Amino acid sequence: MKISIKTSIYEISLGLTRALCATVMAVISVQSTPLHAQQGKASPRERAGAVLYGKHCSTCHGVRLIKDDAAHDLAAAAKDMSEERFIAGAKTARGAMPSYASLLNDTQLADVYAYVKRGHSSDLDDVPMESNH
Repeated sequence: MKISIKTSIYEISLGLTRALCATVMAVISVQSTPLHAQQGKASPRERAGAVLYGKHCSTCHGVRLIKDDAAHDLAAAAKDMSEERFIAGAKTARGAMPSYASLLNDTQLADVYAYVKRGHSSDLDDVPMESNH
């Protein structure tokens, strides 16, 4: 049995094409999956952030990060925001938003950021979303 170079190159090319297609499909699948679904169950830090968000932020920024028209969409903003910038923003009063510098420490604000950055998921549905404001 004689195998030509042309056949071997074709088979190699076909194999590489299939591998590339599989890789592209895997990347598309991961990118189209919400971040919280990629990460699995919420971490203790994200859960603590959800509790604090429910208590201090949900009235204006939306229950379970579902924004109404009243305030800034934190979930959208957090996609491109560093933790440091989020914390600094939460400590600065502007417009209708009060400063949280005296209410929450940096660790608590970082927990809220972790929750907002991750997004709400069904494993956090038991977290109360009752604001003090």
